[in-house]
Amino acid sequence: MFFDDVVRMDVTAARSFCIIGGLMLLAGVCAGSITLDPNPGTFYIGDQVKISGHLEDSKSIAVFLFVTGEGLDPAGVTMENLKLRAGTGHFSSAFVHPDGKFTFEWDTAFSVGPLTPGTYRIYVVDVPLNLNRLTDTDELSVAVLNVTFQKHPSTEIPLGWAVPPAALGWVAGILFLNRREHH
Repeated sequence: MFFDDVVRMDVTAARSFCIIGGLMLLAGVCAGSITLDPNPGTFYIGDQVKISGHLEDSKSIAVFLFVTGEGLDPAGVTMENLKLRAGTGHFSSAFVHPDGKFTFEWDTAFSVGPLTPGTYRIYVVDVPLNLNRLTDTDELSVAVLNVTFQKHPSTEIPLGWAVPPAALGWVAGILFLNRREHH
């Protein structure tokens, strides 16, 4: 029994050391520079926003993304869930190919949380840190992209146009009934 408990503690400690060591290794080798491809400035809420770029001089296999904006946590939130604060293990990420290129598609139609018209700032970083923790930018790579969202134009028929067809329906019904009574 005692031996099983010691082995279980050693396995748990080994996992913790591996995670901490991996994060330290990731932070130590990621000092590359991030460049983002240009992106058209205005989108409609519900559109897909393609974020792509290049990570140079880094051995990192991923970049981490988060967004800030009106009504969102000032430290940043994940792209898929606008209510989930970035950091503490929660990030959106994009795979970095061996040539340094990466692409992330933010499908705003399926993001959880409120996305309202306005300008949002997307951060792409090479280490998993949110805005509150990005203090020493000399050692980190950070790229920023501003994206403006507007509401889709309304597809509803204005009330002024909706009344005449309804009135015509009533008139047509009355004429039909009157015609049947006369025959």
